[in-house]
Amino acid sequence: MFLRVASALLLAVCAAPVLAQTQDCDPAKGCAQGLTAPQVFAIAERYAAAKRFADAETLLKGLTHDPNDDYRAEARFRLAALREAQGDKQGAIEWLKTLLDEKPDAGRPRLELARLLAATGDESGARRELRRAGAAGLPEDVARVVDRFATALRSSRTIGGSIEVAIAPDSNINRATTQERVDTVVAPLTLSRDARATSGVGFSLSAQGFARGRITDRIDLLSRASVRADLYGKSQFNDVVMTLASGPEFRLDAARVRPAAIAQRRWFGGDLYSESFGGSVNVLKPLNQVSQVEGELTLLQSNYARIPAQDGLLTDLNVAYDRAISPRFSVRVGGRVTRQDAKADFLSTDSVGVDLLASRAFGKQLGFIQLSGFRLGAKGKDPLFGVTREDKRFDVTLGLILRRFTWRGLAPLIRVIHSESDSTIPIYDFKRTRVEFALSREF
Repeated sequence: MFLRVASALLLAVCAAPVLAQTQDCDPAKGCAQGLTAPQVFAIAERYAAAKRFADAETLLKGLTHDPNDDYRAEARFRLAALREAQGDKQGAIEWLKTLLDEKPDAGRPRLELARLLAATGDESGARRELRRAGAAGLPEDVARVVDRFATALRSSRTIGGSIEVAIAPDSNINRATTQERVDTVVAPLTLSRDARATSGVGFSLSAQGFARGRITDRIDLLSRASVRADLYGKSQFNDVVMTLASGPEFRLDAARVRPAAIAQRRWFGGDLYSESFGGSVNVLKPLNQVSQVEGELTLLQSNYARIPAQDGLLTDLNVAYDRAISPRFSVRVGGRVTRQDAKADFLSTDSVGVDLLASRAFGKQLGFIQLSGFRLGAKGKDPLFGVTREDKRFDVTLGLILRRFTWRGLAPLIRVIHSESDSTIPIYDFKRTRVEFALSREF
């Protein structure tokens, strides 16, 4: 109900007039020569009112190639409305995205996009578009409507998910040292070939799905499942993680709170590596029209199949701040603190990290850069190496999403990741460069 109310309010306060200009149409495309663009819009509107949607779309698609960018934008906006009128919300979303690729400061289309994303279950996407609209600047009366919309925003979709598949050349698939021999308190140790840096080409699959059930007006039951698999020709390096989470989702004014029970399993080289059970609490709170903060606390009891001395409680707290600088440029700054307890002191670790993500749209392309760094320290000396483990790690990721070449909802993605780890224990020293050529889709 709130989506329909918000839509009506947004349409009422944001409507804009269209200017006149002469436009010739190709008769082969269903247009008549000598009509002005406003006349074509008027004919298309009559066709739409008579439910002759195909004829209306033919006329409007002709205007998407008009030299006047205002007419192109108006045609795409009306095409989005026609798609929605026929029940094709995803088609409407694509037309609005195409409009905003050319006119990122267009307020009404971006607010309509936020509404449609919310209606299709993409709450995070809807919040992102509202922040971008706020960064472009909104009249005071429109801003008040948007604030009410953001406060009431919740996903109405009962089922959905996303998938990403990638081919990934990797210089160090096992994140291992290049050294052949390392010193220990007993004697120099010669590492096996599998214990040293190994390059390869992998296949990666990442998939997430969710199901939501309404409990009350303010509470949903949200269940999620995800799997991440990195598979190689050398099966001893295959890494698969599966996670299940379920719990209520509360809406408290503008904040969203998600406590959940979690079960996780990880397999490495085809064998069970670890099992984890516990829970998490996620809180998301918009701060104003252009920013939000999100935090999550996770507690997991992890049990390791081959290293029982590593069994213990994982405690992780991360907080992230998102801000839209402009309709095309946004940033995310995050911090994380993690403690991994274990039966053996030298396997117990504390770590702290920071993360910076910046993204910029270039027409139909989206480029991003992510910088991450963290320090890790163990609680006791490693008995084999005679020193306490201390790691410093730095990661840089560059990526480009090529929406121009989207095919059947699959968007191409190129991602380059470079990692360097410096440790007091040589087996944790490594450098790694990974290139991913991926296709991703939300559904």
